[in-house]
Amino acid sequence: MRAFFVQILVCVIFVFIFLLAAVCSADNVKTTLGGRVKASFSRTDYKNGSIQSELENGQWFDSDINLRIKNRTFFNDNLSFDFHYVLESSKGDSIKATEFFSEQYPGSFISQIFKDNFDGDDTRLMDLSSKIKQGNDYFVSHRLDRLNLSLDSDFGRMIIGRQAVTWGNGLLFNPMDIFNPFSPYDTERDYKKGDDMAYFETFFKRGDDLQFIYAPRRDLQDGNIKFSKSSIGIKYHLLFDNMEFDFMAARHYEDNLAGIGYVGTVGNAVLRSDLIYTFAGGDTKNDFLSFIVNIDYSWTWFEKNFYGLIEYYYSGLGIDDYGQAYADSDLSSRISRGEIYGLGKKYLSSSIRIELNPLLNFNFTAIANLNDPSYLFQPGISWNAAQNLEITIGSNLAGGKKDDEYGQVQIPFSTKRTDSGSILFLWATIFF
Repeated sequence: MRAFFVQILVCVIFVFIFLLAAVCSADNVKTTLGGRVKASFSRTDYKNGSIQSELENGQWFDSDINLRIKNRTFFNDNLSFDFHYVLESSKGDSIKATEFFSEQYPGSFISQIFKDNFDGDDTRLMDLSSKIKQGNDYFVSHRLDRLNLSLDSDFGRMIIGRQAVTWGNGLLFNPMDIFNPFSPYDTERDYKKGDDMAYFETFFKRGDDLQFIYAPRRDLQDGNIKFSKSSIGIKYHLLFDNMEFDFMAARHYEDNLAGIGYVGTVGNAVLRSDLIYTFAGGDTKNDFLSFIVNIDYSWTWFEKNFYGLIEYYYSGLGIDDYGQAYADSDLSSRISRGEIYGLGKKYLSSSIRIELNPLLNFNFTAIANLNDPSYLFQPGISWNAAQNLEITIGSNLAGGKKDDEYGQVQIPFSTKRTDSGSILFLWATIFF
């Protein structure tokens, strides 16, 4: 029933946009249309003795084809409409794992770990995602990833609808970004998934700005919008000489957050930091502190362009026994919501990008859990093979011993262990 009403709402929105375009002068209305098609192929190798090795002897193959069509219509200098449609086909052992482990270990933590990885809109205001077709090892889905109306005026900017917003100064880990943050392990960061929200930003003469966000969400149990499942936040961005400061306060689900951020320079490098304190609510046991500090720098060496960064991340929610992450309600609820990714307390990351020539770039990222230690290496090469074609080859190489985060972690109430796996991938992207 909810999906039916949302479809009606989307139709009403399109009718409204059409009428709005009709009443505007044809000379004022401008539209841009573009997009991309991306094909992805990957092989993941899991170590012997891991739970994943029980499927296909621990060698999983996956493929994905993703079509994104983008449209932006400018009705005049102040009013615009943004629309992204995404059609995706996914096939492989990662999807097969859901049914396989559910049948092998029904009702266990193991079946929960390998649950359906389709990220739908069950908790969002509008249900604009659905599966078109599904089988044992594949599914075809589509969604509206952007659907918003933007108004720019002298008092500021207002955007209503499905959109993407990023807060914080983290380059890999980003604790201030509570609205659909990227995973630090993501090598693909082309598009952040959209959320239904209201966004307002106003500017001041000296260059400061004030941002306000409200993201309503539904309760999975009854489907109703609830404040305890929603997010509301305000952030003031202050410019002071050659420094920038962010002051943030937010209500996120049942937690209250306060944060401060800083951006400045050290010589020719840029220094950033964020500090977030969470006043835990609901069933969460303890308040906790999280922070990041990073520095990045660009330089030329041997007539090549280089870019590098180093980042330190601390999470007060981290634990020492990683196997208990599945049973720890404080940590598992935030992992399931996609707002925290590391299980430990202290991480040191670094990344370097080398422009070998204008068409060929080499990237290498290393993430280390300092408590283990264990690590994740991410080498990759991107090649602009043609004007509208980009090819990327890379890998995620996990290293660690038993009971290390990037090694093999014990699954609670089980003798099994889950393995981080090492991934080799190939992407081919055509832009239009």
